[in-house]
Amino acid sequence: MTQIISQIVFNSQCFVALLSFIISLRLVNNKNIPGYMKGFYWYSTIALVVAIPLFLTDNFFRPYRGYSRILNNLSLIFHYSFLSIFIIRVIVKKHNIKYLSFLFVFFLLLLIFVLVNNNLTKQLNLAFSVSNLGLTFFCIIYYYQLFNNIPTLDLRKEPSFWIITGIFFCMSAHIPITAMGDLLNHKIPLAVYSTLRTILTFCYVVMHLFFIKAYLCAIHPRKA
Repeated sequence: MTQIISQIVFNSQCFVALLSFIISLRLVNNKNIPGYMKGFYWYSTIALVVAIPLFLTDNFFRPYRGYSRILNNLSLIFHYSFLSIFIIRVIVKKHNIKYLSFLFVFFLLLLIFVLVNNNLTKQLNLAFSVSNLGLTFFCIIYYYQLFNNIPTLDLRKEPSFWIITGIFFCMSAHIPITAMGDLLNHKIPLAVYSTLRTILTFCYVVMHLFFIKAYLCAIHPRKA
């Protein structure tokens, strides 16, 4: 039963990623969207590219799951870099650009180091932890600036708020489980561990739903 639920949630993630990609295409060459949203459709595009082989190998070609995991692990470099740079573009100020750049490079190099020194055909919990922690730090900086300044925009209609909130929800939820993933895998029952992994997958579903909300806010700012 646990495996069936896990499969349903994973397939839902792939479906929502596809839906997010389709809606994101409305941002292409759209001159009416906020400047920081231009090009964000690339994230949904790459997410779908990575999701397709994962979906196929998980549902139909399980003996080849190792190959899709290689792609998934390597995609963390894009995932971390793209979303970090997006957040930096939203929060950057002249006095903190050096600090943000140092933070970005530090986690990027640490992520690459972990990937290079591990078997890419396996689920690399440590690599996910590094990526998640780095993105969580950037989200916290965004919220710190937001709460220390009176918002001049309606956050309900602000695409960046929905995107960063989606990132923060997903990444922060992942940190404790991915950080202890290898330990938990050997210390708790398999059914419990699978349930935790399913919860993490569901977090990605929520993140893509937040991205869809952001796309709709960008495309129809008055109707959001």
